[in-house]
Amino acid sequence: MIGADLVRYRQAADVIETSRLDYTVVRPSWLTDKDETGYETTQKGEPFTGAEVARKAVATYIASLIEHPEKDVKASVGVNKPRGIQR
Repeated sequence: MIGADLVRYRQAADVIETSRLDYTVVRPSWLTDKDETGYETTQKGEPFTGAEVARKAVATYIASLIEHPEKDVKASVGVNKPRGIQR
């Protein structure tokens, strides 16, 4: 259903990844509106262990990047809610 739309995002990520910029590509799994902040990250090429993640959890991860700018530089990071994490 959304596969064709992802092509342009992959192309944009390719441009960013080949640039000289310091970047972090954030790849959340299916977003929910749940009141949860628990998340797990995976690096590019590693499988997600969860199928969804709360928007609030993605915001928590992004806030951690702001607080620690050396974290996940030049990385493509998957963000998901692993099984068993509630909040």
